[in-house]
Amino acid sequence: MNRGSDTVERFISELEKLGATGKLLKTYADVVKHISGLVVEKGAKLVLMGDLGRRLSSELSKAITSIGASCFDIKDVDRRELRKLLEKADIGITGADLAVAETGSLVIASENDAERLLSCLPPIHIAIISKENIIDNFLELAEWLRRMQNTGTRTISIITGPSRTADIELEIVMGVHGPCEQHVIILEGDVE
Repeated sequence: MNRGSDTVERFISELEKLGATGKLLKTYADVVKHISGLVVEKGAKLVLMGDLGRRLSSELSKAITSIGASCFDIKDVDRRELRKLLEKADIGITGADLAVAETGSLVIASENDAERLLSCLPPIHIAIISKENIIDNFLELAEWLRRMQNTGTRTISIITGPSRTADIELEIVMGVHGPCEQHVIILEGDVE
């Protein structure tokens, strides 16, 4: 896929309409610096991450722990402790398989519950996606989903902005059924 700047700009525009943020960054160093800044800004004490690739995971872990927060890759956590950590985490960081410019949606394929919960239990979700994996519309997503049918992927989540719901008076409340904040980092190159 060769995605032009119009597709990326449209995706970021749709994200912002949903109350999320999108940032196009060039290098892993830029990603680490940006996420470290968010950890400090939000006062996060516990950050969990998964599906990021060994290099980015390692660099993020070093940077985040150096600023005083705890940081774990969910692959390195004992399954018996993982649920407790997921419930306590301030920030969950995941990769994303695709993004849909038309709606500002993220598409995340998960092999297990821990990977899925990482994007929906912590109050802040940060997703990292390669610019090349931003598609134009849901028709392209339908084609991708057909190809995914036989891969053994357990769950595919389509996430469109931070969690929101309306109360009886139709007042929008953020974060009731998932993260109240969503930040998407678009990487110029491939995510490992």
